[in-house]
Amino acid sequence: MDSSTHTRRLPRQDFHVTNEGWFGRNTYAGGADKAAHFVDYTIISKEVANLYEVMGFSRNTSIALGFGTGFVSGLMNEIGDGTNPYGFSFQDLTMDTLGAGAAALVKLTRTEDLIGFRRGLLLPLAGSKDVPPDPGLGRDYSNEIFTADLHLAGVFDRLNLKVGPLRYLLFSVTYGVKGYPSGTPSLRERQVGFEIGLDFEVILNDLGVKRNTWWGYGLHIVFDNFRVPFTSVGFQYDMNHDKWIGPGNGNGFAAQ
Repeated sequence: MDSSTHTRRLPRQDFHVTNEGWFGRNTYAGGADKAAHFVDYTIISKEVANLYEVMGFSRNTSIALGFGTGFVSGLMNEIGDGTNPYGFSFQDLTMDTLGAGAAALVKLTRTEDLIGFRRGLLLPLAGSKDVPPDPGLGRDYSNEIFTADLHLAGVFDRLNLKVGPLRYLLFSVTYGVKGYPSGTPSLRERQVGFEIGLDFEVILNDLGVKRNTWWGYGLHIVFDNFRVPFTSVGFQYDMNHDKWIGPGNGNGFAAQ
């Protein structure tokens, strides 16, 4: 679970471990929290490594520092959770580590032009269907989506293909849930999908907006890592009800 998103003070408890599971139907958040941990720590690891490179550290040292920062911050977060109602989750720490490691591997293999990861907010806010009076522990993940992206520009450039505006698209595999953790169990959904969207990282670079200025750097931090609402369209498969939904932006319910 992710206690960092809650501003209210949580009661202190003796240190304890929670077995949350992974992406199963009956888990706390249907795996959305695990996707969030993975993607968040790819972003942390990547951006910390980028920052160290800007500060003059070697590429390999920057990658190591980025991974180390991601791992240590994830560990500290879980130790903190171990003393509140969430509990220390080995699953969360595993996803934090895998996310930081994925970012490090992408930079080590110099495939940043091909592979990326983002998190997104789905609008308009749909919320959960038939939310019971007790909201439970943790936030509702119904309006969040997580993506693993393939930059088509990177593919075409490596193949020396001139494809015009098609270079400004990316192909994404997505994950999101509906009604977790507090919606009516029979209406909850775990949606895995695919979509085509605008590649703002490539658009910015081709416009000459790069990370060599403070404002360009800031724009890339936002647009490289966060999925802009209404700039992607695709289909999602609800694993809970064996139904497809789409085309859409990931904000629909398959079970009607």
